[in-house]
Amino acid sequence: MGIVLAPTRKLRASLGSDRIIEYDAPVGCIAVNPAGVDSTLAWSTTRENAIISISPDALSELAAHEFDLGHAELQPPAFGTVDLWALSIAQRIAAELAAETTPNELYLDSLVTVFGVHMLRTYTGRGKQPVLPKGGLSLNSARRVREYLDERFTRKVLIAELASVAGVSPNHFILRFTKTFGMPPHRYLINLRLDLAEKLLADGKMTIAEVAFVAGFSDQSHLAVTMKKYRGRTPTKAGPASFKS
Repeated sequence: MGIVLAPTRKLRASLGSDRIIEYDAPVGCIAVNPAGVDSTLAWSTTRENAIISISPDALSELAAHEFDLGHAELQPPAFGTVDLWALSIAQRIAAELAAETTPNELYLDSLVTVFGVHMLRTYTGRGKQPVLPKGGLSLNSARRVREYLDERFTRKVLIAELASVAGVSPNHFILRFTKTFGMPPHRYLINLRLDLAEKLLADGKMTIAEVAFVAGFSDQSHLAVTMKKYRGRTPTKAGPASFKS
């Protein structure tokens, strides 16, 4: 899927045939290219697009969880179609990838999951709308997820595996988790990593770079930027001297 982030004139495209269509693409214009369908695209000016690729297996699995569909076949909209909801998600993905710090993988995975659900809901022709959850996770599901994250928060974690632990669909998991814990999954993960980092920094037995690695951050700079953003101080300020009474 391609979403136009800046207006582009005179695109020349084909999808599934040799027929070339020329059109102007405003912001939010979306192009959907199902797997295995031949396509072409030509342009003469600089383009600013967000490209989101979801494998057929991942899309089918999402369709089974969210819509109880055994097979989901995307039906591309006409060239020039504007999708503002897809645009809003694409802009968040682009902003996260363009940020100075290392992108939050769980946040990106959450956005792609929501985007996939939107594609299935809008471009499969099934017309079946999922019933959104009204409550949070059950006590048992919340406990399992909390314990799972407590054991694995320093490594890469995906929405699909957390949803499996909770026993709900990926899209429902994001909503239910947020209702239960008062924050989305990626923010909860950041808090766990920062809590550990602050504890290790207070102990004073590791360098900041070592603490960053152990706590699940990509490097010292990633830890510093994240701690400043969410805790209002730098790793240096979180060292042993800062915790003396």
